[in-house]
Amino acid sequence: MSENRTRELLELAGVPSSDEKAAAWLRDAIKGARSFHKIAKERPLAADHNLLLADVEATAKKLTKRIERLRRHPVPWRAFWRSSVFGPVHLNRFEVDEVRAVLERIISAAATAKDRRQGRRREVGKQNIVNLALGFFVRFSSHKLSGSSTGAFATFAREFYSAATGFEPDDDGGLDRQIRQAARTFAQRQPAQQKSAQKPRVSS
Repeated sequence: MSENRTRELLELAGVPSSDEKAAAWLRDAIKGARSFHKIAKERPLAADHNLLLADVEATAKKLTKRIERLRRHPVPWRAFWRSSVFGPVHLNRFEVDEVRAVLERIISAAATAKDRRQGRRREVGKQNIVNLALGFFVRFSSHKLSGSSTGAFATFAREFYSAATGFEPDDDGGLDRQIRQAARTFAQRQPAQQKSAQKPRVSS
């Protein structure tokens, strides 16, 4: 990000351009936001992600059942398990335990790797970027935080998003919902933090 762009964002947040700590924090936040944006674009939709894994899981289960069916047919059963593919051939060799263990691990891996997150990938990415903008704003800005779409934070968040992604928020579905959500979440956390800070100390 250029120095001019950094100064513009600092000015929008009401932060002196001479504040080197804020400028460094802002540049790091922009880098983090770019990573969120890239991940959100590349990560497949949860439904697509899970469909591929479900197919692997179902295929492994189906193969397990097919192999088990061989037990009812001694000739192909012996031909399969006494194949040299599984190592030195012994006439008394039965089923190779490692094969079943591998199939069980494949089934388990496919099940545990499913994406259980909710929400569309783009919307999740946008919220993460706005949350980074809020983190900078509450730490350094001289303006009061609000979830208003016309407030100082909203103006800063939109420019922050644009700097990080290269897209204008209005051309990408807008950020009003994410701005309200970020401000609401921050406000909900404050009472608990203030209550903890005001708790009287017990002298011994």
